[in-house]
Amino acid sequence: MITTPSPAYFSTGTLAELLCVQSWRIARLFETGAIKEPPRISGRRMIPKEMVPEVITALRDRGWLPSTFNSIEL
Repeated sequence: MITTPSPAYFSTGTLAELLCVQSWRIARLFETGAIKEPPRISGRRMIPKEMVPEVITALRDRGWLPSTFNSIEL
């Protein structure tokens, strides 16, 4: 069985797909300073895997992610 390693970074769009939210909601967290801006690669935000729980918490705090949402497997 071949397995692929999970990525160390997620683009805003990829993370939005995994969390089933609109990508603008994740971008807004960074734009408003709710979460520290992640590094950019070629002009795109690349969210480190370690930052995902913080993104999930911030989305829940704003009511943009249901509290019943189970964490994603990374």
